[in-house]
Amino acid sequence: MMKNCVMDGDSQQEPEQSVVNRVLSTFIAAVGEDEALSEVAKRLKPVLLDGDTVNEASLRQAIFGDDA
Repeated sequence: MMKNCVMDGDSQQEPEQSVVNRVLSTFIAAVGEDEALSEVAKRLKPVLLDGDTVNEASLRQAIFGDDA
């Protein structure tokens, strides 16, 4: 199994994302394209990609904001 296959020199600049992170990144980018949801996308990114665990409270706050 070839886990860290490098296709060209440019791909060494960023660490390879897992499939889950690629899917979540694509989802967050798609949400961010909607002007009404751009703030939600900004809040979702750290919760889904940067955090160690995802829980209901953190998702609720990211989706609905501080007053959730």
